[in-house]
Amino acid sequence: MTCRALFSRESGMRSMILLCAAWLCASSAQAASGVTAGGVVLLQPEQVIGSRTSADKLAPYLKQIDTAAKRAFNAANNVPASGGFLVVAMRPGEQSRFWLDFHPPLPPALVKELLAGAQAVRVPAVKGTVVVAMKYGVAGGSAPSQPTPSPPEWTAAAKAAGVPLETGDLVERIWK
Repeated sequence: MTCRALFSRESGMRSMILLCAAWLCASSAQAASGVTAGGVVLLQPEQVIGSRTSADKLAPYLKQIDTAAKRAFNAANNVPASGGFLVVAMRPGEQSRFWLDFHPPLPPALVKELLAGAQAVRVPAVKGTVVVAMKYGVAGGSAPSQPTPSPPEWTAAAKAAGVPLETGDLVERIWK
């Protein structure tokens, strides 16, 4: 899994590679419960994310979501081995939205707990829509090897648009 760089406004070209690497080192080992974190994937160009938020705001937010996700995964019972993405979108006004792309799909009770935990995390201030994804393997499943997620809602919206959309534009079209 490769983390792509993100620069912050404070440092111009400051990279999030060290943050991602530290997060991966701390999270990539499979826990006794069978949860494996596979890293963070930036779903927009580095320049877009960097102009809308900073590493100092994004990193703690993602870490809190990771903690909430692992809590939900660890508390779940009878979960089939699965791997996938938790997609995280933020926009001004401290708003957030989440999508899941797991194969096989997670049980409804786990989805409810996972989304409730993620939605409880306070969203940092951003200057436009920011979209990232976090990879996980659950119940002994592996984190996905594909580079980006494709939640069903995204696939339907992209097909309906009939033209390629930038991730932020796609998210804005389906934000509920």
